Amino acid sequence: MGFRLGIRNLTIQQQEAIVNGHAHGRTLLELGKQFNISESGISKFLKRWVDQGRMPKVHKFGRLRSSSRLFDRSVLRLSRVNPHLTAVDIASELCDPQSPLFVLSGVGFKQLD
Repeated sequence: MGFRLGIRNLTIQQQEAIVNGHAHGRTLLELGKQFNISESGISKFLKRWVDQGRMPKVHKFGRLRSSSRLFDRSVLRLSRVNPHLTAVDIASELCDPQSPLFVLSGVGFKQLD
């Protein structure tokens, strides 16, 4: 018995069973065999389920950002324009000396609160 290529219209009970099974650690292959749907179909369904807001997105673990993406972009732009600038030179160009938003700490920048 082969898998269906796409995702078919699932009942609400089947949708909840797929989401709960995935939340409890069942693999996409196991869920696909149970509901006779391909792994990619299960994956697409779960992505659509999250995008529609029915399930909260799980935040990834890791180190919190110490600077904003905009600030990082500015640092990268300045370092590409002049590759001989030091971290102190870049910080002095990006930060106003009267009200510094960032200070040097070790290797990177930290935002003052």
